[in-house]
Amino acid sequence: MAKILLVEDDDLVRDMLAQVLTRASHEVESATNGEEATEILKTSEPDVMVTDIIMPKKSGITLISEVKNKHPHMEIIAISGGGRLDPTGYLDLSESLGATVSFEKPVDNATLLMAIDLLVYGNKH
Repeated sequence: MAKILLVEDDDLVRDMLAQVLTRASHEVESATNGEEATEILKTSEPDVMVTDIIMPKKSGITLISEVKNKHPHMEIIAISGGGRLDPTGYLDLSESLGATVSFEKPVDNATLLMAIDLLVYGNKH
């Protein structure tokens, strides 16, 4: 079981992903934006952070950069629907800032779960 911080401003996407992760026996803490995630990270150290890129208050790009500075070993998965631009540009930028993996929305649940298992457990399974 991994401890996951899920950062997503879209209620439906956040709830759906939280259910998928919880059903896969992961412990999930959710935040609706980057500022909320920053507050959670003051008292909690998840194994993996799954974050949207385009969010109000603090973008996923800013959040990834901050998290990598304060928690260099935390694994980060970036997700994006792209907003007004093609999501590929945002996802490439997120990876250059420290996201380990990135996915375009809609995220394939099985692929997301496999990525989390590989990041958290590697070849230890």
